[in-house]
Amino acid sequence: MEKTKLSKKLSGALSVLLVLSMVFSSVVTAIPALASSDFKASYIQKIDSLASDYKQYLDSNKVFKLPEGVTADEEISVIVTVDGIALMDTYENASTTMSFSEYAQSSSDAENTKAILAEKKSELLKALDKEGIAYETGEEYTAVLAGFELLIKAGDFEKTEAALGDKMDIIIGEVYNTCETKLVENEVNVFDTGIFNSSDCKYDGSGMVVAVLDTGLDSNHTAFSPENFTSKTLGMTYKDVEKVLKDTKAYENLSGLTVDDVYVNEKVPFGFDYADKDPDVYSTHNNHGTHVSGVIVGNDDTIRGVAPNAQLVSMKIFSDIQDSSRTAWILAALEDCVVLGVDVINMSIGTACGFARETDEEAVGGVFDKIRKAGISMVVAASNSFNSAYGSEANGNLGLTSNPDTGTVGSPSTYEGAMSVASI
Repeated sequence: MEKTKLSKKLSGALSVLLVLSMVFSSVVTAIPALASSDFKASYIQKIDSLASDYKQYLDSNKVFKLPEGVTADEEISVIVTVDGIALMDTYENASTTMSFSEYAQSSSDAENTKAILAEKKSELLKALDKEGIAYETGEEYTAVLAGFELLIKAGDFEKTEAALGDKMDIIIGEVYNTCETKLVENEVNVFDTGIFNSSDCKYDGSGMVVAVLDTGLDSNHTAFSPENFTSKTLGMTYKDVEKVLKDTKAYENLSGLTVDDVYVNEKVPFGFDYADKDPDVYSTHNNHGTHVSGVIVGNDDTIRGVAPNAQLVSMKIFSDIQDSSRTAWILAALEDCVVLGVDVINMSIGTACGFARETDEEAVGGVFDKIRKAGISMVVAASNSFNSAYGSEANGNLGLTSNPDTGTVGSPSTYEGAMSVASI
């Protein structure tokens, strides 16, 4: 499925060809003796050939494609973005000494962004209604990007793009599968659990807040008990969460959400399920998020994480209903990371072959850059996929000629705004 817009160069070229064909037809009619039927046919064939080779005139910035293999009746998640009005954009241009979290709470720009976004969204939805396009609305974003999610049929992608205004763009949401937890032997300085032995390090995470975007957390595990949390410095308190809660995507997603719903304890001051829209971060079928959280901040008689006195913000981005995660849910969690003012973001997720389109990669990469500018370290798994096409059900472990990527490092860890980390 491809949408193309003719550049001005092409429009001009086709106009010239049309005029030439009209003039030539007139000449042939007026002076038949000078133009044989063979000569006329040959000339018209040449004009048709030039006109059909239109791709050389296309504006490459206006050519959009869906990934190959997507069927017309398949539901896809797309994120419509509005340029230049995200709070991070206005924050960068503002003369202020406030942190972004403080700015987001106090600035009138937040309401302006919401108002402009609501207007653009209303315009687009009216256009989709007029075209008879079925859709569902999803997440909305104002912090690191200004936009909103739509769930549409892939067959309506071109019509949806045609309805966008000049200042709106579209990102095709990726779908992420959960990772598997495997125990391996490492002949390095590690505990029996396989976690790096950081006991000789003078930093234990005190005063730091780490957000883990993953399958969730078993908050009843002793590794996350406040009884084993000995830090005298808190990076995030109950009052801190209470102060910003109404500015979070979590609050927007669940009406009536309170601090007591998301605040687990001093060790885990915030937890929310961005996939299923509730404050229960326990995963019914996958313990990967608990495993990762334990490696980072866990502490009990058996487990010692690399930063045992850091606090944990648990952001569940994988659904209990479907065993995957959407870009829309991840972006919502990332927005809340910025609003909450966490110090570190950990995402043990990735897709080996990168994103569907270069334009999407640039858009999401821009979000990562803004998070880094907010002073937050983003650590992302480098991927464990062996090679870029390994495990491809559609193509027998082979790369596609349309996407001959052979790298083993997975997106989104390859973005400049992220630190790519591998476990070997």
